[in-house]
Formats: sequence, C-alpha cells, structure tokens
Amino acid sequence: MEFLGQIYGYAYKTVCSISDGWLFKLAGGAVFLVLARHAMLFTAFTALVAIDLFAKFIALSYAMLKARGEENPSLVKSIKAIPDAHRERIINSHEMKTQFLGKILMYIFSVIAAGFADYMIGHVNFGQIVIAYLASTEFLSVIENLDDAGVSAVHDLAGLIKRKRV
Repeated sequence: MEFLGQIYGYAYKTVCSISDGWLFKLAGGAVFLVLARHAMLFTAFTALVAIDLFAKFIALSYAMLKARGEENPSLVKSIKAIPDAHRERIINSHEMKTQFLGKILMYIFSVIAAGFADYMIGHVNFGQIVIAYLASTEFLSVIENLDDAGVSAVHDLAGLIKRKRV
C-alpha cells in the first residue's frame, strides 16, 4: 500500500506543478511548433546518413572477407565481420565520424540556403528540390554500398536508380 501512496504523492505533485513556469513552457511549445518540421528533417537526414554509413561498413567488411580468400561472403557474415574490419583499421572510426558530421553539416547548410533562396525569390521550392536531391543521393549511396557488399538483390536497382536520376 505504501507504494501506491508514493505513486499518488508523485502524481499529485506533478498535477500541482503543471502551471509552474507556464511562460517558459508556452515559449518552448511555440519554438517546437515552428521548428518541428526542421527537427524531423534533421532526424530523417541523420538516419539516412547513418544507414549509408552502416552500408559502407558492410561493404568494407565484405571487401576484407574477399581479400582473405572467402569466395562469396553472405550479408550476415559481412555484418558480423565489421568488428574485425575495425580492428584491422579497414574501418577508421575517426574518418567515418568526420565524414558523417561533414555530411550532416553540408546538408543543413544546403537546406538553410535553399530556404533563404525560397524566401528571397518567393517560395520557388528550392528547399524541396535540395531535400529531394540530397535524399536521393543518400539513397543511391546506400544501394551502391550494398551492391559493393555483394547483395545481389540490389544490383539491378543501382543501375535503375542511376538511369532515373539523370
């Protein structure tokens, strides 16, 4: 029973403190509403670049296994060999982090610049064009990395995307 009493006490304190700092909460909510789309966009680009980076790790691991003499390493085996590739410095964490951060910063600056251009010219949708281009480039990079990792299912897809992209 004491446990339920503690829960009740905490719930009561929470309900009583809802109005505390209401101005700060209101301002924070307004900022969140204004920046929600941008936060989602940043999160989506970060996830896409992280997926691309993981696909690159798989491709490097696959190349290491091939160099060791394995004929056709599977995708699962390539994923499991990522720590070995890292230990052998085939995957360089510092370089990969630098590439990751550089890519994210470049994406942010490109989208911001496109947003300013849209504002200055009158909503020509440069932002959407830049976002579509960057997203398709990252998607193509993921497909190419998986193709380099020997995933035969994406081999024809890489060629198709390259043809459609032009």
